[in-house]
Amino acid sequence: MSFLSAIAMISVMVMFPVLLSLRTTGVPGASKFCIACALAAAGAALGLTSDLAPIWVHTVASTVLNVAAGLVILAGFREFLGRASMHVWSLVTVLAGTAAALTFFSYAVDNATARICLGAGLAGLIYTLVGLTIMRHWPRERAIMPYLLVCCLAAFAVAGIHAMRVVVFSAGLPAFGGVAPPQFWIATLMNARQLIMPLFFLGVILMLHGWMIANLRHMVAHDDLTGTLSRRAFMTRAERMFSTAAGDQPIFMLLDLDRFKQINDQYGHAGGDAALAHFSRTVRETLGGRGILGRLGGEEFGIALTGIDRLAAIEIAKAICAGVRAIRINDINGAEIALTVSIGLATGEPGGTVTDAMIRADGALYEAKAAGRDRLSVSESLYSSASSRALAGAAAQMRAAAAVSTTPLQFPNTA
Repeated sequence: MSFLSAIAMISVMVMFPVLLSLRTTGVPGASKFCIACALAAAGAALGLTSDLAPIWVHTVASTVLNVAAGLVILAGFREFLGRASMHVWSLVTVLAGTAAALTFFSYAVDNATARICLGAGLAGLIYTLVGLTIMRHWPRERAIMPYLLVCCLAAFAVAGIHAMRVVVFSAGLPAFGGVAPPQFWIATLMNARQLIMPLFFLGVILMLHGWMIANLRHMVAHDDLTGTLSRRAFMTRAERMFSTAAGDQPIFMLLDLDRFKQINDQYGHAGGDAALAHFSRTVRETLGGRGILGRLGGEEFGIALTGIDRLAAIEIAKAICAGVRAIRINDINGAEIALTVSIGLATGEPGGTVTDAMIRADGALYEAKAAGRDRLSVSESLYSSASSRALAGAAAQMRAAAAVSTTPLQFPNTA
């Protein structure tokens, strides 16, 4: 029994309860990684019994468990990265074939080289597929890319070690005797294979924790119902956009679904939720990646844009009005829900903040509501008219009073 291999086996066993605790967090693939860790630990433990147990224990069972661990790891990464799941029967077929071949080369024909090359070659192929799967899909996981890189490198390292074992045993151990005794190569490759597995599972644990943190950040920064930015995240990013818009004149739009309380009262909160979801999707499609969209509260949304002029922003706002007007939603009773939106638009002033633009957009929104809804109103310059500030203040007071007189806001749906 190698001391380093024993330490590696214990390290893998220590990581098992950590992975087990992640099974209930909803991280995709966590259950499979947990199973793979248990299989790898069991395979490593059986592999250390070569001086104590019969060949079917320390060779056949150990190799089958290690191959099974690799297959489950591959299935775990496919699930984590959103690929189609592997068929259970394909895994069973591979493992049954491996067990049969190892048994044949252990008892029918006693050939240690064939056993080692078969197990190492199959494991090397599996971990190569793991590395290639990660390489192909990690651009979509930018938040956890460093952890995926660790797992990818570890997978290729495991594959490389198994490939070296195949080369060493297939080429014949005496060929390597000029550099070191055959026993040195056997021990070195065995220890390397055992030691790389704890590093691999450490990368998996870091990857899963990174996914959880990234997912929590996304949940905090986004509204659950509409998928838009939350108020805090939107205002933070909009303020940054306004402060860094050097030569461009930033644009702020305030959008409010018309008669949303009546929709809630008539069609229920399910109808209101459907209206908000369809509305936000329509606005995102109209924006086409230009600017940012956030839910400021209830049925009120904000848009911040840079890099376009005022006329282009007006055309976008008109397109949003037309797109929302074309929405037709059927509630659970088959009734049709029609939507319209009122929009207030304001341009940023030199040295101004997003709050200044939001106040003027609020005044413009009030004008659009007063003029009959389902339309766009553009705010004048902050400094061109003293009445614009008064109008914005009056609009804010009236909207606050209306909010107090209605049902208190409750997410994900507010009346």
